[in-house]
Amino acid sequence: MDASPSKRTTAANGKGSSLLPDSRDDSGQDEQPLFATTLEDEHKQELKTGIGKLKQELESQTQARDALLKRAGMSIEQARQLNDEHIERLHRYNDIKDAAQILFGKLAELKGKTVKEIYEEHGVDLAD
Repeated sequence: MDASPSKRTTAANGKGSSLLPDSRDDSGQDEQPLFATTLEDEHKQELKTGIGKLKQELESQTQARDALLKRAGMSIEQARQLNDEHIERLHRYNDIKDAAQILFGKLAELKGKTVKEIYEEHGVDLAD
């Protein structure tokens, strides 16, 4: 025979409850621990505070952007177009730079030199 407290309690009263208090009330529904609601409320409040701070930051950034656009005499659409053109130029620059590096590498291979030596011969900085 098993001598655990829950088995003894079951045998003694026939209800099947352990020595610990039951987590259900008389209606059979699970009760929420009192501190769980408090933690949930605290978490909701932290989220609301965080959202409020983010909204303030967004408003501040929007005002700063609008001030810069006004000072530059540009609309948001013009600024976006300028940004897109700049990104396109950066892509072209990187493609050309990659091609040049390949050519310098081939030239170094043909001459039996290091790429660094080829860069120096042509006055190109390695950081370029």
